[in-house]
Amino acid sequence: MLDFSTAAPLCPPALTRPGHDTEPAGGSAQLALSPYQAGWPARFRVEAEVLRVALSALSPTVEHVGSTAVPSLAARPVIDILVGLPAPLLIDAFAARLSNFGYIVLPPSQDDGVRVVVRRLRGVRTHHVQVVATYGHDWHRILLFRDLLRHDEALARQYTLVKLDLMRQHQGNAVAYASGKASFIRAIVGA
Repeated sequence: MLDFSTAAPLCPPALTRPGHDTEPAGGSAQLALSPYQAGWPARFRVEAEVLRVALSALSPTVEHVGSTAVPSLAARPVIDILVGLPAPLLIDAFAARLSNFGYIVLPPSQDDGVRVVVRRLRGVRTHHVQVVATYGHDWHRILLFRDLLRHDEALARQYTLVKLDLMRQHQGNAVAYASGKASFIRAIVGA
């Protein structure tokens, strides 16, 4: 069990190699945390504009979420983006248009009201987009967790330690890693 009472920095200095988040088709990934990169917000802004253009007919609401949206937090170097639409399934009609911008709309994994869109460059996932109902339950839950991390240094430190532990436990298994993070997030903000 991790001891969260230690005063470890939010971004441990000896993390794995930044920029190496390969994700083969089978779902395995080299799990690597990177120290916070000052360029992540700029990468988000560029892609947010791309998504606004690609989905302009739907008037999307776009937010930077996930660990790359929290200054000083270690993260997998994948820009997490939250897109709010009137209904998440509307994204399917824009799959071809999004592919022109390098995005792939993934098939739904479950009927939970969230659709996922990813962007890869040379086999490396660079962007992970969650599409949810604007101002719905998932929208508020995701933004609440981001904002808690931005304003609560102890929680951000705890989350970093959880991610490091999950990374060690599940190296090469991105699904198990993500499931462990989801359990932590549910414990903080609910389902």
